[in-house]
Amino acid sequence: MRNLLLLLALCGGGYKAWQHFNQPIPETNAPLHAAPYLAVYGRDACGNTQATLRDLRQAGIAFEYHSVDDPAVADLLHRRMQNAGLEVRRYLLPVVDLNNQLSVHPDNEELVRQARTLAL
Repeated sequence: MRNLLLLLALCGGGYKAWQHFNQPIPETNAPLHAAPYLAVYGRDACGNTQATLRDLRQAGIAFEYHSVDDPAVADLLHRRMQNAGLEVRRYLLPVVDLNNQLSVHPDNEELVRQARTLAL
């Protein structure tokens, strides 16, 4: 009986080790541009997205807007979010990529402040 328990423990430990060492190496996100940038991902019909875009325009911040209704954009965003360790099943919009730092539904005042430090 003791030998059987020992064998089961060894098999269980071996399986756990195999799972640990067989995991894929997580990707890291490469910056979208060489120069500092701000990319906003959202929907045209989303009030939060429109408020963020309005606040950025009023502050004179340069940014690029991408609609997640485009499947290619959504796929890229989800891959970048997963690589950053963010949940992709349910999240609020907009998602902002400020110089390769992703944030979900950021505070607009803080976003403007951070963008100004990058001289955008």
